Amino acid sequence: MKYINEFREGDSIFGIYYCKQKNELRTKSDKPYYSMILQDKTATIDAKIWDVNSGGIDEFEAGDFIDIQGQVTRFQSALQISLFRARRCHEGEYDLAEYLPTTDKDVNLMYRELMTILDRVKAPFYRSLLKSFFSDETFRNDFCTHSAAKTMHHGFMGGLLEHTLGVVKLCNFMSDQY
Repeated sequence: MKYINEFREGDSIFGIYYCKQKNELRTKSDKPYYSMILQDKTATIDAKIWDVNSGGIDEFEAGDFIDIQGQVTRFQSALQISLFRARRCHEGEYDLAEYLPTTDKDVNLMYRELMTILDRVKAPFYRSLLKSFFSDETFRNDFCTHSAAKTMHHGFMGGLLEHTLGVVKLCNFMSDQY
């Protein structure tokens, strides 16, 4: 997969990208076209489908991962892609980590550190509650991969774990001090 931040004018592009936004618009001659924003973990780029009724354009919506073929062009000093083919991808054809920002820290190391701290919780009810959450494999996987927030802070995969570990460490420090 070629990342968006590597695109250059004239490049032929093939690959799967996240369709962040899709609008059906009309040209000055009243012909329909799609204007989209495509994303990977490095950047976003404007994309257009000028012939929406082409046989190479399948149905897809914003929020879908789409397999595309297109050409990188320049319009008003910005790169964009003119798409010839687009199809909705199915789960399993893509890895979310390629399309969303991720923590730069080691998730396994952060998780082990958090578990070490949680093992020191003395209150039996809190300790039992924490164990019940983290013994659930689905919860544990979601907790380690989700973001803490959409935009304000830790808005990346692994952000919830990173943020929680930071807060727990601050709480430990404060309780030791006071």
